[in-house]
Amino acid sequence: MLDKEQLRAIFLYEFKRGRKAAETSRNINEAFDQDTVNERAVQRWFARFRNGDGSLEDEEHGNRSSEVDDEQLKTLIEADPLKTTREVAEELNVDQSTVVRHLKKIGKVKKLDKWIPYELNESKKKIVVSISHWHSFCATTMILFSIEL
Repeated sequence: MLDKEQLRAIFLYEFKRGRKAAETSRNINEAFDQDTVNERAVQRWFARFRNGDGSLEDEEHGNRSSEVDDEQLKTLIEADPLKTTREVAEELNVDQSTVVRHLKKIGKVKKLDKWIPYELNESKKKIVVSISHWHSFCATTMILFSIEL
């Protein structure tokens, strides 16, 4: 089996030969094993090569924490409910998946591009119940009078 550096050398060789990422991944998988590389990984390396980065080393990702202060996150979201998880992640210097996980933990969901609490307050519960009763009334009336839509 090939190690990362060997695969990356093949990626660079194929890139310099003018091959496409899809063709490169297909050729490697046919020659070695069907799950040796995926096309998306080859595309990322080709993009690096196109940008002039001929290095075969991993990029430094920085040390992003996987911990978030839930109160700080809640404050950020409530101050700007239209903020994206990517923006919040950059602001807190954490991974986007960490933000998503913690938003779920504190009960926030995205509705119409806005972060809101998951629970319904009492007035919203009454509206939902009223709509439900109205729907039941309409359905019953339609059945009683054999009204078809």
